[in-house]
Formats: sequence, C-alpha cells, structure tokens
Amino acid sequence: MRLYVCLCMVLVVGGCAGKRVPAALPSPASSQTGTTAATPPPDQSLSTFMAKFRELSVQARPARQAVTTIESADARLRDALAAELVEPTPEHMRAVAVEYRRLGVFDKAHSYLARALVVAPEDAATHEAIARLWRDSGFPALGLADAHRAVYFAPTSPEARNTLGTVLQALGQRRLARAEYERALTLAPTAPYALNNLCYVSFLDRNIDEAITLCRRALDAEPGLTAARNNLALAYASAGDRAAAHREFEAAGDGAAAAYNAGIVHMARKDYESAVNAFAAAHILRPTMTQALTRAKQATAAAAAAEE
Repeated sequence: MRLYVCLCMVLVVGGCAGKRVPAALPSPASSQTGTTAATPPPDQSLSTFMAKFRELSVQARPARQAVTTIESADARLRDALAAELVEPTPEHMRAVAVEYRRLGVFDKAHSYLARALVVAPEDAATHEAIARLWRDSGFPALGLADAHRAVYFAPTSPEARNTLGTVLQALGQRRLARAEYERALTLAPTAPYALNNLCYVSFLDRNIDEAITLCRRALDAEPGLTAARNNLALAYASAGDRAAAHREFEAAGDGAAAAYNAGIVHMARKDYESAVNAFAAAHILRPTMTQALTRAKQATAAAAAAEE
C-alpha cells in the first residue's frame, strides 16, 4: 500500500515537471513542521491534494466551443419542432418532415412521418408524404406502396393521384403515370400540378403541341409555377422556337432549373457533351439538386456508348 501511494505521488509531481508548481504548497524554508513540497502537510489528506490537482487541471483546459446544430440554425425547422413538441399531431409531424426534407435530411424526415403513421395509420396525407420522400431521395420503388395506400385511403384526392403518377413516372412507367395525372384532372380540372406533370409526360412522348397547351393551362391556373414555365420552355425548344424557349427560361428566373432543363434538351438532341456541362452547371448552382448529378452520369454513359 505504501508503495502504491508513493508511486501516485511520483506520478503527480512528475506530471507537473513541465509546469510551474502551484504556490499553495509550502516550501521547506517556510514550513514549521519540516514537510517538503513533495509531501502533503499534515492538515491535508492525499484525497484533498488530488482534488486540488484535478481542479487545476480542469482550469487549464480550453473552453469548449458551442456546437451549432441544424435544428438551432434553421428558423423554419426550429418553429416546426416547437409546434410539434407542444402539440404532437400528424399534421405537425408532417410539417417537421417537410422542413427536414427541404434541408436534405431524409432520415429525420422519414422518422417523423413514421411517428405520424403510429398516431394515424390510415392517414392518406402521411402515406403520400412518405411516397414523395422516397421519390425525392432517389428510391421511388420504396415509395410505390405508400403512394397506392394514399390513393386507397383517399380515392377522391387529386393530390394522391398526382403523387402516385410521379412515383410511377420516376420508375419509367409513363403510360401508367399519364393515367394517374388524367384521373387527378377529372377530380380537379384546373389543378396546376397535374397539368404540369401531364405537360412533361407529353413532352417526353414527343407530343409537343399537347405539351405546350397543357403547360399554358397550368400557368393560367398558377402563373408562378416555375416547373410549368420551364417545361413550356422545353417544349418550345423541342419545337425549334428558341426565342420563345429563352423567354420562358428567363421568366422562370431559376438558373439551376434552367440549366437542368437545357441539359434535358441537349440529351434529346443527343448532344451529350453539352448535356453533361448543363447538368454540372445545375448542380453547382443548386448542390441539393441530386437529380442533376444522376442525369450527368447518364449523359456521360450515353456519350461513351455513342463513341463506341
């Protein structure tokens, strides 16, 4: 036991060899009891000595820097979280999920939507939100079941039909997607989102005149719908009306979307090098636009195949 205590004292004194010894310890000249600096005075136990040493060590540590989280930095997310904390309803949980999705934090968004389903398993809006989340994160196949459930629980909802259409379109099922967009329009004939999506499907199917008509209808219903403006520009470009296409792109006022859509036009014309450059520009302008990177890879692969 004596050896262990001595070793502890050696370690304590040795650990301070590179620092100034605290003045609180008495020197041999001033001590009336004959104690040395290496030995605690009689009125101090070893535990008291060690406690003082630990206190000095803590005081010598640098202050911790405050950690900024996305929850504290983003006002919209912070407000949504506060509302959900006060009233944890499916609506408030979906609102939190929307903000996390906006910020690209898909796992957090999904966790709040999963919580909403626990509260209301047959909530069509939550199933629809989950389907859109999987679609936007690049895994539309995982959202297909929830898209169908949304339609099942809300058969008269044009939004649910439209979301199912977008998931099917992301899976390459354009014919089935078109049918869902048309069903959405039977439920809401002036729904701008359904008109815009049907416009884009018509553009992909080379029905350019129909695409132009549908996009114009979408803009009549909602003049500020940027997606419809860009799709109209695409349709004009495909028809060879470059002046009209440029006018619509400029009116959209979204450089990233304009660059992305220009890439689509280049892809349709098999100008793969220009397509890669356009998609890369879109991603630079908006780093969260992951589909631009996907399209750039597709254009690169198409260019390599064309050279072979």
